[in-house]
Amino acid sequence: MTTEDDLLLLRAYEPVLRFTAGEWFHPVSVDRYVSRASLWRAEPGAGPVRVAAAGTLSLDTLAAAGGAEQGLRYSLSGIGGTEKHLAHVPLRERPPHLARASRLAQVGLTARLVDAMNRFSLLFRGSVPGGSAAQSFLLQRDHLEPHRPTYYGRVLRDDPWIVCQYWFFYSFNNWRSAFGGVNEHEADWEQVTVYLDGTGVCDQDGLPPPRWVVFSAHEEVGDDLRRRWDDPDLTVAGHRHPVVFVGAGSHSGAYLPGDYLITVRPPKLRGLVTALRWSARLLAPWSAEDRRMLGIPYVDYARGDGRAIGPGQPQGWHPVLIGDDTPWVRDFRGLWGRDTRDRLGGERGPAGPRYSRDGVVRQSWADPVGWAGLAKVVPNQVAERRLAEIRTRRNEERLAGLDREIDALRHDLAVAAAGLPAAAPEVRALAGGEQRLLDLRMERTRLADEQRRMATVWPVAHDPHAHLLHRRLPMEPATGFLGRARSWWAVLSTPLILWAVGAVVSPLPIAGKQTALVLLLVLLIVEGLVRGKLLAVLLRLLLAGAVAASLVVLWFDGRYVVNFAFFTAAVLVLLVNIREAWRR
Repeated sequence: MTTEDDLLLLRAYEPVLRFTAGEWFHPVSVDRYVSRASLWRAEPGAGPVRVAAAGTLSLDTLAAAGGAEQGLRYSLSGIGGTEKHLAHVPLRERPPHLARASRLAQVGLTARLVDAMNRFSLLFRGSVPGGSAAQSFLLQRDHLEPHRPTYYGRVLRDDPWIVCQYWFFYSFNNWRSAFGGVNEHEADWEQVTVYLDGTGVCDQDGLPPPRWVVFSAHEEVGDDLRRRWDDPDLTVAGHRHPVVFVGAGSHSGAYLPGDYLITVRPPKLRGLVTALRWSARLLAPWSAEDRRMLGIPYVDYARGDGRAIGPGQPQGWHPVLIGDDTPWVRDFRGLWGRDTRDRLGGERGPAGPRYSRDGVVRQSWADPVGWAGLAKVVPNQVAERRLAEIRTRRNEERLAGLDREIDALRHDLAVAAAGLPAAAPEVRALAGGEQRLLDLRMERTRLADEQRRMATVWPVAHDPHAHLLHRRLPMEPATGFLGRARSWWAVLSTPLILWAVGAVVSPLPIAGKQTALVLLLVLLIVEGLVRGKLLAVLLRLLLAGAVAASLVVLWFDGRYVVNFAFFTAAVLVLLVNIREAWRR
């Protein structure tokens, strides 16, 4: 295929990006960014060293400037690489006030504690200097031509799929400072991938029809990444252009407009978060979905009420073709944006479209089909029917083989037991053969059922959401007294509970340990009331009290432990029964 063919496909399925009102940063040209950026090399045990000054680089010279290591330990920066604090620049174009949703009101106490630890850790981690967003905004406004939005398109043919990837470069991600997110960093790479039918089927315009689409998303992997082209969650403009609702500051992609509650598990903290999720099964009065959300909570504002870019919009795209043979894509593995050396990674600039920060090729670049879980999926029902026929023939061959094996094994078992008492050792020794016979019959029954289904149910009606383990949906807006109460309680509860725990461990002169303990219990009960989990909180408190009391009783007199244990068990059973009766 020619370059013109690839460009035709990319233009035919260009996405429409709809931003949230107040978004500062939009897709710009990397060529212009590199021409204004300096290049820095990280030195172990020392600060970054400038390798190339701003104004001396271009995309053609970038790879050579990265040296033999292809830019590993190198980073580009349009705002400098050594300043610990940048002067705040007064902006004439301030984002409008954004009525924020309460992210902390949507999650439990443990998640709020994890969030507090993350924010406190910014004092010790590498983070972008204050004023970075303003400096990057001025760089974008004055030099990067945001009125000429650019994408970097790639077409990959991986039979039976044709993959169109659209990569977008942003000069800054101001998620934390402008929209209350978890982190921010200089530069940002995001993408949209459209999967076309590559079996030779064409629509009325002679183009391969689209089947699936993937947007950049936080914490989504595999099957959960993608949506079918006829998914009701997906908005398509002009029958061909998927509409992306872009997260404010984060630039992630959402299928439906709204505010999204998501939790982040930084790579360095995933062990801790996993342990907390495991312990929450016993200690936390939450549902399975609540436990899944345990991490650093945040709200991604993807409202789509701001600027729109793409086909049919006031501003269209300026496409640039890239691929494995594009020198700056292939030969520069450094970071696009300031390297803050953040231990958790959230405040560091990203690597380019082809590489991750460690210099390894991204899976989304090397194998976009497998990355989205499409290696097991075919593009259309004709291809599926052809594969189903192959599966049917294989099943028929296996069924015939099973019948022969079952008959032979049954005959051998009957011969081995013939003429012997049922309790004879030789007969007892046939138990393994009988189990093998049972396994073969179970497999035959399963295959026979599958053959009947495949013969009678065709074409298969696939639910567009059947492949999803987790369907990402926007939050319901918090309204009424309870919604406001949750919001304010989320603000006040975490510091109050932390203070109460500290007072129990080390009582203050103004309040004894008993007073602090009572206050802690009251706070936890209020937490249960606000979260609608009062009975579950009482159960956990009673369990904790039972364990503590048992230890005390055992310390003084072990004879009462058994009686106390049975009494506690009786109370627990009573509370569980009351909860079940209340649910009915």
